[in-house]
Amino acid sequence: MNRRRCVAALAVAIGTTIAALGCALPTRSGDAVSADDVSVDDTDSYRSEQWSDLPTRHAVPPIPVSVVPSAGQLPPIPGGWTRAVAPSGPLPSDMTDRVAAARAAAAGRGADVAVSLLDRSTGDHVVADGSTAVETASVAKLFIADAVLHENPTPSADDLELIARMLERSDDAAANALWFAYGGDAIVDAVVARYGLHATTAPWDGNWWNTMTTPDDLVEYYAGLLDGTGGLSNEASETVLSHLRAATPTAADGYDQRFGIPDALVYESGDVAVKQGWMCCTAGRWVHLSTAVIGPQSRYVLVVVSHEDVDYGTGSDGLNQVVSALPDTSLDAAVEDASAAHARETITDVVRILFPEGRIG
Repeated sequence: MNRRRCVAALAVAIGTTIAALGCALPTRSGDAVSADDVSVDDTDSYRSEQWSDLPTRHAVPPIPVSVVPSAGQLPPIPGGWTRAVAPSGPLPSDMTDRVAAARAAAAGRGADVAVSLLDRSTGDHVVADGSTAVETASVAKLFIADAVLHENPTPSADDLELIARMLERSDDAAANALWFAYGGDAIVDAVVARYGLHATTAPWDGNWWNTMTTPDDLVEYYAGLLDGTGGLSNEASETVLSHLRAATPTAADGYDQRFGIPDALVYESGDVAVKQGWMCCTAGRWVHLSTAVIGPQSRYVLVVVSHEDVDYGTGSDGLNQVVSALPDTSLDAAVEDASAAHARETITDVVRILFPEGRIG
């Protein structure tokens, strides 16, 4: 997904209306939109940033193979998670040091990372640059689902199917349909009002993925979803969380959406409800968000945001790879993109450093 492109997508429930208006809908990474569904306006004056605009960088280090602990004899739980061998507890006493180490490691890989972590049981809140502004990318789908379920306590079967596709497989076509059917920018405004968010704003261009937020606001949103202060019924909140627990390893367009929390917290127990977001490029950088409700009784809320330089380095033969433009995830899912893979591994490593045992408490 790219904030500067306008790309036509036939939204499931409103395709003919959009076509009649002659206005294109952008698409973005994280969702299945086939070549038959998308066209580019050749008169579009926006262009991808060129590699000549970026400083020369060293080769990207090889991506290490993730080491997953043995699951033992414990039965799996929904979503493929492994039950922890001990009950959850308070946050580790050295979380501040762990966050500093994780951010330093990310900086060494060309990334700036922000973290917001809440223990709902004790009220402890660990924050590092929690007010950092970030495009929500696919995390905005939480707000869309919230608006649908708040407006319709008994939504139609079609809307429920779109919500499932949107949250589990990060399907953009489903998000487009619901976004336009339920008011577009007004969705964000209503969620901000109901949840008392401080730094979340509707998208500047009317495209849901350019909704702006912060790690702290996302933690506040999840907390309100869990305790009901955001206005959703228990049943509606459980609908959202159940789909997040069932998030698929691969998104609708083939992008690997197990980065960050899902790949790193391999020994967490109880609720692990994940919503991921990714897009490229913002000021020549990849954006990845890994957000989740974690642990028994949904004890923890964790949001990790990464802005990482786009860098292909050199190939195995030592020659510079020839790339004419930055990745544009409104046109390409970047499934095989080396810089995307590097950015995913960075945010996963951050969570591993925060919780080297694969669980929080």
